[in-house]
Amino acid sequence: MGRRGCGKSYLAQRIQAAWPRRVIIDTLSEYEGEACYSFLEFTEKLQGLKSSKAQAFTLIYKFDPESDSDHAEFNEVIRLCYYFGNIQIVLEEIQTFSGPHTLPKWLKNALLTGRHQNISILATTQRPGELNKTIISQCTHIFCGQIVEGNDLRYVSSFLNEDSKKLSSLPDRQFLYFG
Repeated sequence: MGRRGCGKSYLAQRIQAAWPRRVIIDTLSEYEGEACYSFLEFTEKLQGLKSSKAQAFTLIYKFDPESDSDHAEFNEVIRLCYYFGNIQIVLEEIQTFSGPHTLPKWLKNALLTGRHQNISILATTQRPGELNKTIISQCTHIFCGQIVEGNDLRYVSSFLNEDSKKLSSLPDRQFLYFG
């Protein structure tokens, strides 16, 4: 987590290298490679990967959070990933999909019971104070980059304690780790 431009995506891409099978929900068009631009195309490619028993792949879904069916479509994408199993789901700017009082059903399932399906979720956010608490409570590793907004600093201070005071002056691509 951290402000725009602090290196969240850079760090996330380095962490992803540990997972040979991953689905990236790309709302910011930050990822290059073979991508799906519709739910039908995503479903067909995921089914093909399952049928071929692919051991390594990166499936990028260029998800449009402004579409009319965004919430239902996102929920269905996560459900498909959940049942696919043994993958990493990458969610850049997870606050796009959840709020303090909202959490899509299948994202919640993946967070709470995904370990039984060998699901890893890697998420980034600029606004940790706007996340549903279930997301943070299920994190094994948290990397905090520079954060300057007061509400977000107060929120991260609940788990970083005194270290949260260092966040507003952290240089780019430097993070505090909590785990």
